[in-house]
Amino acid sequence: MLTKAACYLLGAMIGVVAMGGSAVHAQTNVTVVTFAGATNLPVWVGLERGLFAKEGLSVTHEITRGSNPAMQGLMDGKYQFVSTALDNTIAVAEGLGDVKFDNFDAVAILGVHSGMNKIVGRPEIKSFADIKGKAIGGDAAASGYGLVLVKILAGHGLIVNKDYTVLAVGSTPNRIAAMRDGKAVAAVISPPEHLRLLKEGYNLLGDATEAIGAYQGSAFITRRSWAKANEATVLAFLRAQIAATDYVFADRAGAIAIMRKNIGGVSDADIEATYHEMVTSKGGLNRRGAINMEGMRMLLSLRNELATSGRQLTDPNKYIDISYYQKVVGGQ
Repeated sequence: MLTKAACYLLGAMIGVVAMGGSAVHAQTNVTVVTFAGATNLPVWVGLERGLFAKEGLSVTHEITRGSNPAMQGLMDGKYQFVSTALDNTIAVAEGLGDVKFDNFDAVAILGVHSGMNKIVGRPEIKSFADIKGKAIGGDAAASGYGLVLVKILAGHGLIVNKDYTVLAVGSTPNRIAAMRDGKAVAAVISPPEHLRLLKEGYNLLGDATEAIGAYQGSAFITRRSWAKANEATVLAFLRAQIAATDYVFADRAGAIAIMRKNIGGVSDADIEATYHEMVTSKGGLNRRGAINMEGMRMLLSLRNELATSGRQLTDPNKYIDISYYQKVVGGQ
């Protein structure tokens, strides 16, 4: 027969179990927003394999239709982490983006990929020369992968706003819609969506990263002020995301299975081809989530060459903060 003290102890233990152990394992809620696409694979891995939960995080993953609403959500506190083209952050920080913010303090803390994007043209666009006199589709008018395409087209003798125009439409689905509607004739498209377009008769004009060299494409950004006040949450997110990225590189079969669950309407062959490119190509996922510093320098070089502000951007630390990353990886 249980003593009164034992009954109280048993009751307390049952109460903790009934609450799912929340008295011991309370989780921090964060919302992460990204663009659609296969390069979200580490996020999907982190959710499916409980890597975020292991770090005490309850993560809500949303998909944005463009960098402008993603930035707005970050500044409003709707999102804690945003995956976007790092150049978008640079543009907004310099007052050159399509949106303006007071007290803008977004900073990149983790790499996602080094520009894994393809340049795709409508069926009638057989070469870059066929773009002349028409419009291309981009996320934002003067930042992100649109600037990459401007650089590549310049190498083919086409000058923006002289030989063609840029239509700012937002994310990859919006760029595809603009091409299908005939509003734009070419755009930078992320995999595996470009494979679907090729099967519809669209043309592959080039690989963005192969064309320009080292590049830091998308990165996870957060607000400096929020990160300073929530360092434990930032470090937990980084640990989970780095572990998820490591898993993608280490377990091909497991990673492909998770990607297949999250991408519909794509053949197994295309899924496997996309995975192979993500882990082997120059523009693929950033190993361990490390920011590509050579690619960061390319970003600043592109903006100095093509942007019209007249200001020379030289300090990468204005747009990135690797101190949190260093605390996580240490000497690894």
